[in-house]
Amino acid sequence: MNSLARLIAGVAIVLLACGLARAESLMLAIARAAVVSDAASVQMVLNLTMTPDSAKAFADFTTANVGKVVDLSVDGAVVASPRLVEPILGGEVMLNGTFAAGELQRLADRISAGGAKVTVEVKA
Repeated sequence: MNSLARLIAGVAIVLLACGLARAESLMLAIARAAVVSDAASVQMVLNLTMTPDSAKAFADFTTANVGKVVDLSVDGAVVASPRLVEPILGGEVMLNGTFAAGELQRLADRISAGGAKVTVEVKA
């Protein structure tokens, strides 16, 4: 390996160790998507339950990004942009807000059918 290649490899390792080269985007594997009634807010919400591996990765992601605004997207379309006020450790999220009639059910159906790309990313 020549000296330039060693330098580039060394810089990449340092950046990775510092977290600077790490992408701030995470694809989520959803085990269950359902529209449920939220007793606290008395409104319908989209409940997303992640697979165990995805729940762990999401917990790490939310822990590292507390205080930041994140975009939750389904197939590239942002469906929510909350500010993380604390880590989300249970592998489950509830989406509420202003959605058009039937939109939550359409999202749940799309995710449940499989193949939908659900991602979370730190908002630029």
